[in-house]
Amino acid sequence: MDISKRGFRGLLTVAAAGAMVVGLSACSGGAEPTGSGSAAAGGDKPITVGFVAVGPEGGWRNANEQAIKDAFTKDAGFDLKYAPAASPSDQKSQLDAFSTFVNDEVDVILLTATEASGWGDELKKAKEANIPVILLDRGVDASSDLYVTRIAPDNKQVAKSVGEWAATTFPSGANYFVLEGVPGLSVVNERNEGFDAAIAGKSGWNKVGAQTANWKTDEGKSVIETVLKANNNNIQFIFAQNDEMGIGAAQAVSAAGLKPGTDVKIATIDGTKGALEALAKGDLSFVAQYNPFFGTDAVDAVKKALAGEKVDSTIIVKSATFDSPEAAQTALDKGLGF
Repeated sequence: MDISKRGFRGLLTVAAAGAMVVGLSACSGGAEPTGSGSAAAGGDKPITVGFVAVGPEGGWRNANEQAIKDAFTKDAGFDLKYAPAASPSDQKSQLDAFSTFVNDEVDVILLTATEASGWGDELKKAKEANIPVILLDRGVDASSDLYVTRIAPDNKQVAKSVGEWAATTFPSGANYFVLEGVPGLSVVNERNEGFDAAIAGKSGWNKVGAQTANWKTDEGKSVIETVLKANNNNIQFIFAQNDEMGIGAAQAVSAAGLKPGTDVKIATIDGTKGALEALAKGDLSFVAQYNPFFGTDAVDAVKKALAGEKVDSTIIVKSATFDSPEAAQTALDKGLGF
């Protein structure tokens, strides 16, 4: 595949002209700049941004949150207040941080939710305070008029690319297992939906099971070790919803005396450097990138929202796929990966 030297931050960080923006148009929820002296309102004060984040969770999350920090700098006119969750699954700490940001009357809130449910009341409070909320990566189970937009790669489409590759690779079907992310997340459900849609109606596909491995390598290895033993190693394909779990699956396949990439093919989502290296070695068979670099898109959405301009309700971040050791090595040679 032809991937320019701009790398993930250039090729895959989608600025205004490069973003693929879809979805129904939505206004910024009627939000106006909350402080007349803020940069958003033409004053000298920086735009205060409350970032309700997940915190350390793996290679993708680290790259994504760093991209946001790199975009919302003081030099760019922002005062970014970073509030990571106490743990990747701790919603209470996120709710507390969100409430604090509302009470502090920040100009805008960026939210990456640890789980989809439970956000309605807090989002209503933000809207009542005329503080626009922008979702990063993960969606929430709340009315779309309570937030400005969601910025993320298309989980369903990314997972569909995995399913389409699998259907072509296994034209007669396969026994397969799915390693899922943390339960309750929109991205987990969307990735299942996308993959399932791609193989729907295909003959010979037998889903042995699905289980969370919480995005972790060691848990992915442990789950697959158990699955292989329970099925007498009769698994041909593993769909891991992130790279770390897929790498753990490859370790389990090797430990079982099988050859990953040959006896058991493993497809993953994210596009980390570790996954590209594993694909180049043949331990993984397919890597669908879930582009983490959309800080520029977030800045653009914030400025439009605070200016009262129209913001599309969904902003899709363009991503890529890698389907061979050669494609992975080419990407690595060009400095891609994160």
